[in-house]
Amino acid sequence: MSNDTRYHFMDNLRAHALLLGIFYHAALAYSPFMHNLWFTSDAHPSYVFDLFSHWLHLFRMPVFFVIAGFFAHFLLNAKGSKAFLWHRTKRIALPFLIFLPLLTLAFVVALKWAASTVTNLPAIFSAFSHMKDPQLSSMHLWFLWNLFGFCLVFALLWQRKMILDYPFKLLSKPISIIVLLPFIISCSLYFQYVPFSSPDKLRIELWSYGFYGVFFLFGASLYTNLELLEKLKPYAKYLFIIGVVSYSVYVHRLPEPMSIEKVIHFIQLGEATAQGTEHLLTVLVQSVSVVSWSLLAIVLAYQFMAQTNALCRYISDASYWVYLIHFPVLMFVQIPLIDASVSVFVKYTISVLITLLICFLSYFLFVRHTFIGLFLNGKKY
Repeated sequence: MSNDTRYHFMDNLRAHALLLGIFYHAALAYSPFMHNLWFTSDAHPSYVFDLFSHWLHLFRMPVFFVIAGFFAHFLLNAKGSKAFLWHRTKRIALPFLIFLPLLTLAFVVALKWAASTVTNLPAIFSAFSHMKDPQLSSMHLWFLWNLFGFCLVFALLWQRKMILDYPFKLLSKPISIIVLLPFIISCSLYFQYVPFSSPDKLRIELWSYGFYGVFFLFGASLYTNLELLEKLKPYAKYLFIIGVVSYSVYVHRLPEPMSIEKVIHFIQLGEATAQGTEHLLTVLVQSVSVVSWSLLAIVLAYQFMAQTNALCRYISDASYWVYLIHFPVLMFVQIPLIDASVSVFVKYTISVLITLLICFLSYFLFVRHTFIGLFLNGKKY
């Protein structure tokens, strides 16, 4: 398998993970667990969306960081550290700085529109008045904020390649990954609420570096050790079994959904934490599930998505733009659905389809062949 061919599985995996992101964020509005936390929460949530969203939350972003680490190492080898850092600044830091204020404005407009038009206003709106000095948030752009930090650290380590030898060696054997990785990430996740939240603060959150940063490093190690995925293929059925069992236990051990009083306390504190033996056991189960589902997704992509696919390539090309705008678009779509007297499953389907349509149509009309596409992707089509 040539170098050019074997990287298609990463593009195809990125395309699927992107689509899952839209399905995931849409599901949060209809999740009982998120009822007091989400901005477009429906008055009649369904437990089905809890099962679906909790499952996706475990592996979707870890997989994205594996992909990011893989291509970061690829770019470093191809360009060298100086050109790599300039490339990452143009493609990650600048879009972050430009789109964060624009998307924040769109978010505020959406909230004000909801407050003035929705009858069954989500519970989270009653907590806003308790925000005395709210911390600045990077919203869903936390991925870019953290990714740029990971790239800076990795570029420094790459210049001292001997430092990377040990972690790369540790991540080179199937058993060491399957067994050790859950314990490694548990060290960071122990100090976080379950389920773990997004590291969206505009400061360095070290737990994210010990969690998502580990998956980024794993992705970087894969670039020089794709044979590992061949070795992992026979473990796929075991990863699936471990994933199903651990997820079943994890769902059973999840804490009760936050009351609105606890949400207010969470807002005032700025973060939610938990400790203790029971919490540690839940974190370990969560970590086992995170690793098993993440590895399974990557192995299946390597096994079944290794060929070029025009549709997946198009979705992958559009992924950056869709990632940037899908969250506010979804909010504007779901807000008028809150008071609609139809099933939440109908609302969910409508919100997903309209969001997909707006995101991809806007990409085709305003991004793909314009300066915006050149700015985000650095190439013309």
